[in-house]
Amino acid sequence: MSDETGLLFDIQGFSFHDGPGSRTVVYFKGCPLRCRWCANPEGQDPHRELLYHREQCEKDNACVPACTGHAIGIPGNGLPVTVQRERCRLCTGFECVNACNSRALQVSGFFITVGELLKQVQRDRRYWGSSGGVTLSGGEPMVHYPFVKKFLSACVDSYIHTAMETSGHAPWEHYHSLLGQLDWVFFDLKCMDDARHRAGTGCSNRLILENAKKIAASWEGRLIFRVPIVPGFNDSRGNLIATAEFIAGTGKHEVNLLPLHQLGTSKYDLLGREYHCRGLTPPEIPHLKKIEALFAEYSIECYSGCDTPF
Repeated sequence: MSDETGLLFDIQGFSFHDGPGSRTVVYFKGCPLRCRWCANPEGQDPHRELLYHREQCEKDNACVPACTGHAIGIPGNGLPVTVQRERCRLCTGFECVNACNSRALQVSGFFITVGELLKQVQRDRRYWGSSGGVTLSGGEPMVHYPFVKKFLSACVDSYIHTAMETSGHAPWEHYHSLLGQLDWVFFDLKCMDDARHRAGTGCSNRLILENAKKIAASWEGRLIFRVPIVPGFNDSRGNLIATAEFIAGTGKHEVNLLPLHQLGTSKYDLLGREYHCRGLTPPEIPHLKKIEALFAEYSIECYSGCDTPF
């Protein structure tokens, strides 16, 4: 990845749940994990990709001849077109999007330079208040480490409060070089059992846990652990106790629970992908209260969902 150009899929202002004050959240495209419950699947692959809104398709097939990679097909009988994703991901021009008369085809992902991004977030500065700033999210910001390092340096030079949300899965050397430019870090802990973590995310948790311990031991900024609560995956008492013991062992005492929700389900349809948690029921408040009480036994302050003090 370039230190001058990053790949994003969104920039959102006026966020109040991703750090102190009002925040501008920058969403980077690309992530080493493939969490089965991910609410931003368009942030997983580190390349631009096609979104297909089937319900908007006029079935005029104008996109078919425009597709230079021959990735779009006509099934016939007035059905929506088909998209061969492996061919589509090789595309750089997305001529099919310009040919679409109904805006049924769109592109997720856009390139931006450090200067352009800094200029854009600076526009929100008047709305941040005294404690607001910028939060890097994703996807996973560390996938774009050279760009992120340069952008954070520009933020520090501009006296902008910085925060980052991370999966923890990146080389320690990268984290170590960025910590001096960060005020807050939100660090995800998905599951303590490595085999189960692999099953749910496609990735080992060993590097993640090592990075968490190193950040906690070597950095004086605010480190807040985040735990997604996914029924049947990581909400067992055994896993929650192991998580609480791990956090307490780092010397930190804050955790933010993120209950499973279904708000990102439609995005999987746009990407032609299966959402594996479609049938799961989000955890109810009584269950979350029990989890909060468990963490309290370890002197860990627990915030659920949007109920946060920042």
